[in-house]
Amino acid sequence: MQFVVASHNHDKIEELQRIFRVCNNEVIPYTDLLPKIKFPPEGNRSYEKNASDKALFISKLLPDRLVIADDSGLLLTARPEILGVRTARDLTDYPTPHQYAQHIIRLIQGKNRTFIMQTSIACAHQGKIIKVVDGTLKGQIASTERGINGEGFSRILIPRDSTKTLAQMTFNESYPYLTRARAAEKLIRFLKENRDQC
Repeated sequence: MQFVVASHNHDKIEELQRIFRVCNNEVIPYTDLLPKIKFPPEGNRSYEKNASDKALFISKLLPDRLVIADDSGLLLTARPEILGVRTARDLTDYPTPHQYAQHIIRLIQGKNRTFIMQTSIACAHQGKIIKVVDGTLKGQIASTERGINGEGFSRILIPRDSTKTLAQMTFNESYPYLTRARAAEKLIRFLKENRDQC
């Protein structure tokens, strides 16, 4: 299957391409087919709504394509009032992966280090949402950035049953933990089981 991703984030597009390739599927950016367009602003209601709004926006312009979009966020047990569905907007003052990773480390210094990372992927076809899937990861925030196979969150997130950050793992090692991979596998399974509806 080929999916069109509604995103302007080059790193996100590359990760989704790599993840979907594992399952023998292809992801292309919508800008391969359309001029770059400004998306509707993201809200603070839910990951599912933000992902769905982006997928629907592009699906209405490319109705015959399977269009996907995602929204992700980090929830800190020690600071539940920030981040979450507002993660990207709460981190706008920290524009580089190193800066926002250091900011998060400082936020929880001396506090509970547990986190929940969540991704929602919405899939639209013919201007309608056909499925929204979630992927979740729980674990601990590292006290320092570690690893060379990634930046930002991947250098500070330690999955619950591991001692390594995601960036200390190879792609094959980290794949089972990636929230986008967990969501993508659910989506692909749904589409294969419901081919006649898509």
